[in-house]
Amino acid sequence: MSRVTVRFAGGAFPPVEVPAGAELALVLDRAGAPVLFGCRTGLCGTCTSEVEGDLPPPSAEEREVLDIEAPDAPRARLVCQLRPHADLTIVRALR
Repeated sequence: MSRVTVRFAGGAFPPVEVPAGAELALVLDRAGAPVLFGCRTGLCGTCTSEVEGDLPPPSAEEREVLDIEAPDAPRARLVCQLRPHADLTIVRALR
């Protein structure tokens, strides 16, 4: 099984190895990573963060929440909705 690395900008937390395609919220929660999660379904926006990496575009539902929570942040994503297949960096929380 391939793995991807989730990094945190500025060394705020050690990198976390994640199985490719895994539910990122679950893995980061277990690792004690500094990302807050609320509903975990992409509705509350608690985990809105600036993310860098090769990610597919957000779904229509995620885009709706991002348009409200981070309308001027083109790299904003709901971390609870990510299932990465490539390394990524969580730059900063936007909420």
